[in-house]
Amino acid sequence: MAAITVGGLPPLTTTCGYHSHAQMRSHRKVAPVKSIEVGQEGNLEQVVLPQHGADRFQNAGVTVLATPVLCHWFESAAVRAIAEQLESGEATVGTRLRIEHLKATPVGMQVRVAARVVAAEGRRVDFEVSAFDDVELIARGTHERVVIDLERFLARVQAKRAAAVKRGPDVH
Repeated sequence: MAAITVGGLPPLTTTCGYHSHAQMRSHRKVAPVKSIEVGQEGNLEQVVLPQHGADRFQNAGVTVLATPVLCHWFESAAVRAIAEQLESGEATVGTRLRIEHLKATPVGMQVRVAARVVAAEGRRVDFEVSAFDDVELIARGTHERVVIDLERFLARVQAKRAAAVKRGPDVH
């Protein structure tokens, strides 16, 4: 079983590119998702190419679909499932992905990936994900995405970059 978890962002503070508390309060917050409904589905079909192989991820000689590529495809299908419901200036970020990669898929075989909304609460959207090759179910799992204000998110990322440059590299 492959599990990939990406932690959420830290709480917003005045050190994240805002000059005053008033500026922070006036910045647009993302409203809870209302138009995303349980059952919405995003799909993706891909042929497994040599660059999708596990051997491209330091797994010498294993020329089958790599788990990291499958994870990317799950995220892409989830984004497709809800893209039309997002307001202008909104995006989503993946915050949790838990999968079971059950069967190997050789290069040249087609893979069909689906992400189905199973819950939408506040800004969080939960999905069930699955992938089938030409023969069988190859992977299944769950995925969580959070709706964000893209401008605000990117400002926080830029502030983090600026703080890191100012501080210098960490030595461990």
